[in-house]
Amino acid sequence: MLTYLNKKMHAEEKLADYFDKLMLIAKNTSQNSEDSILLAGAMMAVAKVIYHDHLKPSEAKDLENHNGYDLLELIKPTIH
Repeated sequence: MLTYLNKKMHAEEKLADYFDKLMLIAKNTSQNSEDSILLAGAMMAVAKVIYHDHLKPSEAKDLENHNGYDLLELIKPTIH
């Protein structure tokens, strides 16, 4: 059980680090809102490629669906 918790904490720390680095890239490279949106789309496309390169097709699809639902929940309050 302890090994599982250590791996989970390590994964969460790595995820937070990757997130921070990607946000820094976005902040330093986007000149305007359009650039930011295009970069976000490119990041989503890269995620899809990585999922399909390293997971079983069903696992990749599950992650894509789950992440899509998360994105909808995130932007839903802004849709009028």
